Amino acid sequence: MKKFVFITVLIILYSMKCFGQSEKSAWSLGRCIEYGIENNIAVRQYDLAKDNSKITLQTSQLSRLPEVSASLGQNFYLGRAQNREGIYQDHTASTSTGGVSAGIPIFSGFRINNQIKANTLGFEAAVEDLNQAKEDISIQITGFYLQVLYTKELYKLAADQLALSKELVDITSELVAAGKSPESELYDAQANMAKEEMNLTDAANNLRTSLLDLAQAINLQEIEGFDVEAPNVDDAVMLQLPFTVSPSEIYTSYVDNKPAVKAARSRVDESRMTKNVARSAYYPNLYLGASYSNSYYYTYKLASGQSNASLADQLSQNGATSIGLSLQIPIFNKMATRNSVRSAELNIKNKQLSLDKMRQDTYKEVQQAWINAQGAYQKYLSSHKGVEASQMAMDYEEQKYLSGRSNTYQYNQVRTRLANSLSEEVQAKYNFLLRSKILSFYQGVPLY
Repeated sequence: MKKFVFITVLIILYSMKCFGQSEKSAWSLGRCIEYGIENNIAVRQYDLAKDNSKITLQTSQLSRLPEVSASLGQNFYLGRAQNREGIYQDHTASTSTGGVSAGIPIFSGFRINNQIKANTLGFEAAVEDLNQAKEDISIQITGFYLQVLYTKELYKLAADQLALSKELVDITSELVAAGKSPESELYDAQANMAKEEMNLTDAANNLRTSLLDLAQAINLQEIEGFDVEAPNVDDAVMLQLPFTVSPSEIYTSYVDNKPAVKAARSRVDESRMTKNVARSAYYPNLYLGASYSNSYYYTYKLASGQSNASLADQLSQNGATSIGLSLQIPIFNKMATRNSVRSAELNIKNKQLSLDKMRQDTYKEVQQAWINAQGAYQKYLSSHKGVEASQMAMDYEEQKYLSGRSNTYQYNQVRTRLANSLSEEVQAKYNFLLRSKILSFYQGVPLY
């Protein structure tokens, strides 16, 4: 008997140490979601993809600007070469040249405008991909968070059952001492208390595991002292009103706001712009260019009485400036443009099919969520009735046991049914809370 009590005290003290954290260290659902999003590697990768898409967009926007380049050259001629007058002579000479050129596209078959539009839509799709990743991780963390609250309640139920078992051992000891119950009843009560101690240990382990799962879901490295807030879940359940909105109505309001659908729709429009980019190769290209160049000639062996002109004189005399237009007219490029346009058309159809599939999947997702929430709600109501019935049976059995009209086995059987009913109610409650939160999220209600 003393051994059982000692073990009970150790379990309770250990559990208080593990889970009785200060209010300051408790994490709310909102804090868990925000931390998880900030530290999730997949979300960060989508964020990098978004930044890369923005750079691509900026590159296409800057393609309207002119290109400017400079060049420098140094040539040495050994033997027959041109002099600065352009006459070929047998001599050794060197030429230093330099120039600046600039060019800007005047017309490119609307390629630049369509490329900017395509990259803008690609950037919008990347943003929605990031939002979808945040939405997915938020729902996942919400599930883990509610799992922690669920295991917390199971732990409390196990602790209450252990306390009841200890109370039963005390009552049975008094009945045995008074000669109202056989000594075997006491042994049964003590054995049941040992079982409840094991159940409490299992509940404590499950609670630690659920906390670890949540910590890993949000990528929390330091989990020592990690705990979550315990809100009034019963009030939260009561806020989930019966379902008066049909799945079709929920889908209609949600489908156009779902990030994945937005991304798919942007990619359909992007593929259309990409087709226009491919078609631009059918049109001629008009290009405006301008340049300035200069040179300096130096001959190493000159005839007597001759000398090289000075650098200043040559720079003032050798400068050349040009400006002009160039027109490139496509005639035949081995059907490359035609095939690029065909490929773009197939890509449009493929992206449209992806959008249609995303909408179908979204409708199935909403429909399934509605069915799950309805079923969870009905199960929660049934489990609540089961608890009420089991509690009435327990109260009646307890009166019989105290009056000596029942034995420990019968009493424990009824109490076990009550414990199972309570456990089923807790499970049904949190299952309904999760399902209803997801359904409400589809209707625009934030998770926290």
